This record gives sequence, structure tokens and C-alpha cells, in this order.
Amino acid sequence: MPTLAQHVVVLVAYGLLLLGNNAHAQNYVEGQVIVKFTKGMTEKEVRDSLDESMFYVAEPLMPSKGLYLLKSKVNMTTRQAIEVLTRTDSVLNAQPDHLVTLRNTTPNDPKFKDQWSLSNANGANIGVLDAWQLGFGGKDRSGHDIVVAIVDGGMDTRHPDLVDNLWVNKGEIAGNDTDDDNNGYVDDINGWNAFDGDGSIPANYHGTHVGGIVGAKGNNGLLVSGVNWNVKLMPVAAASNRTSVVIKGYNYILEQKKLFIQTNGSKGANVVATNSSFGVDYADCTENEYQAWNDAYDALGEVGILSAAAAPNNAVDVDEVGDVPTGCSSEYIVSVTNTTKTDNINNSAGYGATTIDIGAPGTDILSTLPGKTVGNNTGTSMATPHISGAIAFMYSVASEGFHQTVKSNPAQAALALKQTLLRTVKVIGDLDGQTVSNGRLDLGRAAQAINSVSREEVLACFY
Repeated sequence: MPTLAQHVVVLVAYGLLLLGNNAHAQNYVEGQVIVKFTKGMTEKEVRDSLDESMFYVAEPLMPSKGLYLLKSKVNMTTRQAIEVLTRTDSVLNAQPDHLVTLRNTTPNDPKFKDQWSLSNANGANIGVLDAWQLGFGGKDRSGHDIVVAIVDGGMDTRHPDLVDNLWVNKGEIAGNDTDDDNNGYVDDINGWNAFDGDGSIPANYHGTHVGGIVGAKGNNGLLVSGVNWNVKLMPVAAASNRTSVVIKGYNYILEQKKLFIQTNGSKGANVVATNSSFGVDYADCTENEYQAWNDAYDALGEVGILSAAAAPNNAVDVDEVGDVPTGCSSEYIVSVTNTTKTDNINNSAGYGATTIDIGAPGTDILSTLPGKTVGNNTGTSMATPHISGAIAFMYSVASEGFHQTVKSNPAQAALALKQTLLRTVKVIGDLDGQTVSNGRLDLGRAAQAINSVSREEVLACFY
């Protein structure tokens, strides 16, 4: 096999060819490469496998999946580095560190006081009044707190309608600059900041609004209610414009769920869903250079975590134009578009018969905002937390058969729950043929279905 040095001879010509064939402007961080190494390699083995005169490991991203961020020591473009690395024995895949578009929204009328997405007269809501007859969300059948990880810009951890529902790492002591619980993260009291590599959580506007939709404290006489009254919210500040930061955020969640499973719930966090509102527009997720996204979602799914992802805030057919992550192939993604008070798709929301799974209310949604306030926002970012909130709620009211499957095969249980979510939708005309499920979230029906499902049906995954 040619050596790394021999590969350099052809790099200039190769780079020129790529530039000539690239139909889109550069959308990645120049000089950085996300590399997937052979399964089971330690970080030392990864470093030893590299030509130290050419590359170095900038930081591990998701070591259990072999994902590392590499940088070049020589004057080499990202594309040239990828060409060299993909011809290296220990490398399974190499891709750019793509730029990610944050799918934030602009607030609408702040005086709009009605949470129509939860209950309204015309039936365009998600049916929480029916669902709440079974419970209010919070714990599973073993008494463990159910957690939703809000992968966003942060969250107002002092908001009066969120503070009681914040996930708390009970093994960590705040502010002592020590990893008290030995989970690999220092002072991660409520979550993690993947930007700064610490436990500080910014009071982000967007993330606060999203968190309130999932789990603003219910029945406490304050402001609004989330889909769940009692769920635990784990803020993970990782809604970056770089793929590498996003994956570091997901890895924090992955490690906490692994720890929960390994210790039978005494450590870590019982995360069942992530909520994300960012992506790479017009990207083909079937290409190798986006492999890290699928790897991350597969890794989360393997420990029983479904990832709710927002469709683009553009009226585009994702089947045709592509998108990351909603166009990715991982079966553990639940991709979400935005519906209105009239049960129509919002005219600025993405769709796709094979890529976008489900619709949920996302137009003029009232939820929490930083500084003890509430306000309205519109976008797929507002639709998606209805889904991640629904996933968490379904875990809280699930049957004993489902619960036993969660303990023995969390990945299978997650897929079964996803199928339940999609097969119990309310079919609406605007989504018929435009989404996988042809409909909009109906939590009342989904909750009833998961509440009565047998273990045999779960294992069959409803196929």
C-alpha cells in the first residue's frame, strides 16, 4: 500500500479537480477533518496510526464510535487531507467538519396567550387532554426520572417554570472544578456546554422556548405547561455552526445514558430523546462526508435514544434537495415539520414523503423565554419539541411489556415507540403523501397505544 508521503504527490491535481466539480460553495471548516477509525482502537492507537509529521488529533468527538477531529500540520486543504486519510488502513471514513445552519425562528406576537397546540376547539392540537388521563410524564415504571436532552444554545436554568424540571447530576458538586462522579465531565450539574467544554449553561432564548414546550412545569399556577408536567430537561449547549461541536454535545448525552445503563440507574441520566433544531441545508446525507451524523444518531439509538430533528424552515422537498440531519438514514431519527392552527403545513416548512416523518404544531407557539417571561415563536424548531416531549411522555405511560423490552433491548424499544408514534397520527390532507406517516402528532392515541402494547408486539416492532 502507498505511504502517506506518496499520496501527497497527487494532492494538488486532486484538489483542483474537486474545485472544478463542486457545485456548491465551501460549507465546511477548512483544515479540519472528522475521521472514523477502526472499531475498538484506543485514542493512543489512533494517534500512533497517524503520520505525526502530517496530522494530529485535535480532540476526540465520539470515541466509542471511533470519531476524532484531526488537523493537518502541513499546507494541505481539507479535501487533500481526506484523500490521504481515506487511503490509510486504520481509517474507515473521513469527512469535512461541515458548517451547520441554526434553525432559529423570529418571535411572533408576545401577547398571544393561548397554547393552542395543546388544546383548541378545532381539533388541530396534539391531544394532551386525552393523554394526560394516563399521567403527566416524569418517571418510568422503575421509578427513574425520564430525561429529554435539549441540544440547543443553552437554557435559562433559573426560569421559574423550568427550574423544578431541570435534570440534576446528583453525583456532582457545583463549582468545585472537580469531576466528582468520575463521568469524564467537570461540574456538569444540569448538562454540558460543548462550546466551552464546561458545565456552564447559557440562558439562550431559543433553547429556553424549546425546553418549555417539552417540559414547562405543569399544574404549578405559573405561566405555561409543557407536553410533560414533570419530565427532566438536560440542556446541552451544542447548537453550533460546526459539526464537530454538535457531535461533542451528542457524545455527552451518549455517555450519560451509557452510565445510566451500566449502573442500573444509580448514575448518569435516563435520556430517551434528544431535541435538535439545526442542520446543513441541501446536503446529501447518503454521502460519506456526512457519515458522522448517522454514526452519532445510530450510537444514541443503540442505547435507546430517539433524536427528534427539525426539518428546514423552507418549503422544500427534502427527498429531492437533501438535508442533514432530516435526510439522514439512521432509523433512530424522528424528523418533524411544522403545522398550523388549521391543521395545514406551514408554508415555510420542509416536507418529504420518505424523509420527513411527522408533523406537529409549530406556528405561533407560546412557551417560556429567558427572564421569567413567555412569548410566541414559529418554526420547525417549535414543532420538534412537541415530538421529543411526546416521546418522553410515552415512556412514562408505557405498558409493562414495553418497559421490560426497554431494559433488555433499549434500541428495539426505541424503534417500536417510533413506529407507534407514526402509526397513530391524525392523517391530514396537507401531509398525506408529503411525510412518512401522512399526518400530525396525536399524543392521545399514541399514549393509549403504548400503554396497552404487549412485549411480543414490541419485539416485532410493529412491522
